Amino acid sequence: MEWKKKGVIFFPDGQYNWSQTHAQAPTVLVLNDRFRIFFATRNQDNKSQIALIDIDIDNPQKILHIHSEPVFSFGKPGTFDDEGVMPSFVGQYNNQLWMYYSGWNQRNTVPYHNAIGIAVSNNEGFTFERISDGPIMDRSFEEPYIAITPYIVKENNLWRMWYSSGLQWKMINGHFEHIYAIKYAESINGIDWKRYKKNIIKQSHSLEVLCRPCVVKINNHYHLWYSYRDSLDFRNGTGAYKMGYAISKNGDEWLRNDEKSGLNPSEKGWDSKMICYPYVVKAKNNHFLFYNGNDFGKSGIGYAILNETNT
Repeated sequence: MEWKKKGVIFFPDGQYNWSQTHAQAPTVLVLNDRFRIFFATRNQDNKSQIALIDIDIDNPQKILHIHSEPVFSFGKPGTFDDEGVMPSFVGQYNNQLWMYYSGWNQRNTVPYHNAIGIAVSNNEGFTFERISDGPIMDRSFEEPYIAITPYIVKENNLWRMWYSSGLQWKMINGHFEHIYAIKYAESINGIDWKRYKKNIIKQSHSLEVLCRPCVVKINNHYHLWYSYRDSLDFRNGTGAYKMGYAISKNGDEWLRNDEKSGLNPSEKGWDSKMICYPYVVKAKNNHFLFYNGNDFGKSGIGYAILNETNT
């Protein structure tokens, strides 16, 4: 794979109290004349809510609309998402938009806890309502830490999910750091999921973190892009997020080959220290990759276009 970078598109300028910094985890809906991008933005208390911008499908550098309100906000006190929400996947089902998202809580022992929820929209994404105050996927008997950042592919009557699952919290330099990997689940209705135990992408070492999978079928193969990093010096340092890549014939057994991800940090600028949170869509006979750069999305959202001749 080879991606041609087109540069940064957007980052919050602090215009709204609820959106002071970050445009994290771009999650993209393709419409006739535009890309509708949902992302996590942070308020003055550093807590995430979900925002929306529209950009021109023919000229993605052109912003058509910046929504002035969050599409939905924190959950009820005591629920899994009462201190933050972050988008992960959006798709059209039954004349609605379904958004799979990650909910956040702070903890006393470790920094946070995450689980996966669903919200639906009947107005093309300007507002969403939760299907439940509870998550559809949380820690479990066999996965005792987190479930987060799902990506969904619906094939006939089978719903397929690739997501991040916690492996452990590790004390590193006096702080607990979370280590997680990518796993797989299936469903017949998109709500009730059967999980499979194995990590579908093998860690290169025990402190490696893998997250935010995105799966696209091209030329009869499944292509997986994801973020990976070290647990040491990963905040814009030598262990910061990079773009990973794997390929599969069936979406289950994967061959990891990060060197073919097609996207590396720039020599300077907004994505010179970090590449993370990929989301790939097809439009206008091209594949577009939206992603974050430095500071986990604080430097904004950018995009790249696939060089099809080298696919």
